[in-house]
Amino acid sequence: MARKKSPTLLPDTSCLQLVRLEADEQSLIAIVETTSSEALCPLCQCRSESIHSRYTRVVADLPWAGWAVRLKLHARRFFCRNQECQGRIFTERLPNVVAPSARRTTRLCDLLTLIGFAMGGEAGNCFVERMGLEASPETRLAARSPAGRAPGAHASGAGCG
Repeated sequence: MARKKSPTLLPDTSCLQLVRLEADEQSLIAIVETTSSEALCPLCQCRSESIHSRYTRVVADLPWAGWAVRLKLHARRFFCRNQECQGRIFTERLPNVVAPSARRTTRLCDLLTLIGFAMGGEAGNCFVERMGLEASPETRLAARSPAGRAPGAHASGAGCG
């Protein structure tokens, strides 16, 4: 769980760039896009620059000055050019930002895990709300429990999806 500290608004500036910031009544929305011109197929590890399509996903990130932060991530799907690979189309992976299909960034999952270990489920609820985070006591407890976690999953993957 020891990860390089990120003093920036974005989880990983090496692969993301900020397009613009927006705000609504409840949160700040950072519209971001990936910066790499290529991606690795997760099945065969072949590089591809052939973009199939684009999609948007929204993930929760660390709060900023008490405001909930959402990343509106513009990502891409690529064609795998390896004829022997079973995956014809794949989505680009951002392992230092967010796990596949997760709804929270890895750094937010790490924080929820720490709160879960330090304060437990219900005890951390007030603290989490004051920080501008949204997570149930059950999510924090699940994040600290290895039970139900898929093999090879991030230590905080359970409950952070």
